[in-house]
Amino acid sequence: MHVTFLGTGSGLPSNNRNVSSLALDLTNKGEGIWLFDCGEATQHQILKTSIKPRKISKIFITHLHGDHIYGLPGLLSSRAFLDGTSPVDIYAPKVYRPLLTRHFV
Repeated sequence: MHVTFLGTGSGLPSNNRNVSSLALDLTNKGEGIWLFDCGEATQHQILKTSIKPRKISKIFITHLHGDHIYGLPGLLSSRAFLDGTSPVDIYAPKVYRPLLTRHFV
């Protein structure tokens, strides 16, 4: 298991810190990579690591503030473009379900 902090800032990204996102690499256990929150520019932060977006298997959204979710559409699009063909399970508050269903299913 390996933890990568992709963003630890709040509200606004800065030159030194991106907004909320954390990756938990469980590939050695056959579980892929679990992403916790996906603030804007998360995919740019991933480019600075060895994380492969196609290996992301679960995404957990803790709550619906923009600094935790605005990176999700771009990340999912990039993942699909980079041969991410396996399903991604997204866990989020119930109020987010209609938005996810409308735009990503």
